[in-house]
Amino acid sequence: MAVERSMPILIVDDYATMVRIIRNLLKQLGFENIDDAGDGSTALAKLRSKHYGLVISDWNMEPMTGYDLLREVRGDPALAQTPFIMVTAESKTENVIAAKKAGVRYPPQQMAEGWIAGMVIEAATGYELEEQGKGRNILLFGDIEKHFYTHVIFATDEIIEKRPELLRRFLRGWFKTVAFMKANKDFVVKSSAKVVQVRESIVSRVYDSQMGSFSLDGAWDPVAIDVLRNSFKELGILDFVPEAKTIYNDKFVPVRI
Repeated sequence: MAVERSMPILIVDDYATMVRIIRNLLKQLGFENIDDAGDGSTALAKLRSKHYGLVISDWNMEPMTGYDLLREVRGDPALAQTPFIMVTAESKTENVIAAKKAGVRYPPQQMAEGWIAGMVIEAATGYELEEQGKGRNILLFGDIEKHFYTHVIFATDEIIEKRPELLRRFLRGWFKTVAFMKANKDFVVKSSAKVVQVRESIVSRVYDSQMGSFSLDGAWDPVAIDVLRNSFKELGILDFVPEAKTIYNDKFVPVRI
């Protein structure tokens, strides 16, 4: 089915930087008719005053959350058929458990029930939906950009300047742990599944898709650094491309374990 790129799209998020990122990504895809709202209440008012072909909403907002907005939309006959994508960081196991105990229908449940057509979320939830026959991962971001940093270690300037040996010890411990995980998949899958309360089959797929991206020594990939620094301007976070050396420190890497 052809996508009408002139259709109005509403972005709902209380984090201005995220609104800017999503807006710029949509523009790169050819969508120009884009509005935004900083909370669910404002979004609902806009939805009732203008027809939108798609809503992209964060889940965590105040005073009206994305879930509350979705419930209002699906309960209004005039809005009920509006395509709705939930963008959420609430994929951590402890948050899922808390939400379920509170009686909240978590976004994967909402998708399974037909409330939303899709969502941007971490791969593990997609794998779980696949096993349940209720959805599937359409695209992994790692398939789009092979050279990119999703995991980095931060340290304060004070720690770097005053306690460098402590930082070196931490880094050695970190990369020894990564080396152990790479060499002991069965143990890692079994223990992780128990801790995060997710089936081993799901953890195994996450391990296979993500473990290879973890470095064994922390050496910086210059191609990934260029992608990262250019993305600051492409996504509208900065109005210039920062110099490579201003966004990372190579004093402590590569780490020898």
